[in-house]
Amino acid sequence: MYEIQSGKHDPEMVIARTIELQEVEPPADKYLADAVRLAWEKHDKVDEIITELAVGWKLDRIARIDLAILRLAIVELLIGLEEPPPGDPVVINEAVVLAKKFSTEDSGKFVNGILASVVKDKEKYRGMLGTE
Repeated sequence: MYEIQSGKHDPEMVIARTIELQEVEPPADKYLADAVRLAWEKHDKVDEIITELAVGWKLDRIARIDLAILRLAIVELLIGLEEPPPGDPVVINEAVVLAKKFSTEDSGKFVNGILASVVKDKEKYRGMLGTE
């Protein structure tokens, strides 16, 4: 997601290259591809959710890596990408770990706050994505 949004690269090319370079094997390769495709397809709607919840923050002020993490996690929370879906705390924790690893300690708190707010009002946000 980060590479796609930052470099305006073709999502399919980035997905294929990432799977190859990172040696992602089945069934994780399909999950990765589906998650990135869906997050990119829905990113405008997801950005509306982020904008609503990130009080006092404009979308262009949010760190690009945090935005990529949020886009993926929100899609996973609201749409689900596997059966059975992981619990909300698992999705949030993984996103926070990624934010702390690739961004800043404060990013972990920011990501956690946004995602916790999404979970509190899931039906509303599912409706915003058109997945009621």
